[in-house]
Amino acid sequence: MSLDHIVHFLYRTPMEATEQFRQKGYHAVAGGRHTMWGTWNSLSYFGLSYVEFLAVEQTELAKQSENPLIRQLVEEQSSGEGLGQIALRTQEMDQWATELREKGLHVTGPVAGSRTREDGTVIRWRMLFLEDPSGGRMPPFLIEWQESDDERVKDLTNRGMIADHPNGADGIQAVGYAVAELEEAAKQWERWFGWESSDLFIDEQMGARCRSFKVPGGDIVLCQPIGEGMAREALETRGERPFFVRVCGTNREGSDTIFGGAYLGSVE
Repeated sequence: MSLDHIVHFLYRTPMEATEQFRQKGYHAVAGGRHTMWGTWNSLSYFGLSYVEFLAVEQTELAKQSENPLIRQLVEEQSSGEGLGQIALRTQEMDQWATELREKGLHVTGPVAGSRTREDGTVIRWRMLFLEDPSGGRMPPFLIEWQESDDERVKDLTNRGMIADHPNGADGIQAVGYAVAELEEAAKQWERWFGWESSDLFIDEQMGARCRSFKVPGGDIVLCQPIGEGMAREALETRGERPFFVRVCGTNREGSDTIFGGAYLGSVE
């Protein structure tokens, strides 16, 4: 599996978010409409990994959706804008559905999805949503695109959706996930996906003790707060959710950090 995308919940139009992201030197483009869910989006690609800015366009339709991601978008509106979920890409969704059920997760799907682009073309995919009935954590969801990775790279590049970022960003280094109990969470993620976590380390910028997983497209870092700081604020305001994205290759020294709810206003 690979990191496919990070979903940023918006409660304004995707065009506004896109413009702010562009002002920070990132290449960002219009996505399209999910007509069956009442939502629309815009996107910023780093290879095949990308940030999705997802917003409700038709409120009543979105409220009626049975899609777990859309329900989360609607239900968490009171928490404000911020990172809501991450998606892992696979070409073996049916096999994963069986394995994850056997590991005790509640599995919804595969759920068919589609989006109509601004030029009228339609892209299609399947999603698998996971719930943890024992620990109450929110695992990532899985996505399987209709086209192969090579076909998608060619198509997205030809359409100008994958392109160089003016600020020099060339990849997602990591996405951070706030957790209350690091060791317990790391063991669960290892069990779910068969990954091996890194040694324990301290991220002073986030105010957290962490373990990471090497994942193509961008590592996943579990962060338990150890004091005041971004990890604690994220956990207390949004729960066990993704809360930051680190981007590598910018013109500035080190890596950019894009912070959850505030990152459209302050990329550091």
